[in-house]
Amino acid sequence: MATYTINYHTGVTEEFEGTLEGAKQSALEGISYTQEHVSIEQDGEQVTIARWVGVEADEDDEVLVHVGDGFYQNWSDELGE
Repeated sequence: MATYTINYHTGVTEEFEGTLEGAKQSALEGISYTQEHVSIEQDGEQVTIARWVGVEADEDDEVLVHVGDGFYQNWSDELGE
């Protein structure tokens, strides 16, 4: 198991012990309307990021979750970035 830092880029971070998939689920549960990206880091390096998009999603967008009038894109590692 690894330790991940979930960074909500609002001054709030959360430590998560487990798998990357578990960290993603924990981050998803903590997402709120902040208009900030959410990243997961390990040893100070970004592992993946869910980018905030402040407009309604198009049918071609890869949506992780809708929040307010915008959405978070799927995790970057799942998008092949």
